[in-house]
Amino acid sequence: MAQSSSRSSGLQTADGIVASGRNRLNTVTLISDGTNACSVIIYDGVTAAGTVLAKVSIGAASLKSTEQLTYVNPVITETGIYADVTATGAAYIVTYGG
Repeated sequence: MAQSSSRSSGLQTADGIVASGRNRLNTVTLISDGTNACSVIIYDGVTAAGTVLAKVSIGAASLKSTEQLTYVNPVITETGIYADVTATGAAYIVTYGG
């Protein structure tokens, strides 16, 4: 796979397909509303039925409003990247490359 620059999902607040096909998962950033516990699960797939690649969580009333997972060696996805976010007020950003 040839290296390319990273792309971003942009700020997302709902479950959805970030990218389809073979990709490199670089970072997952979770942003909470500062009150509710939240998490985002990243799957290798175009639905939440794929292999779990990452899970990022923030506890309720946490002093931390952002949590980021960065891969030094990006994880290769075969089918796509799907994000499943939980909690009211949560958002996420995924960076990836083709």
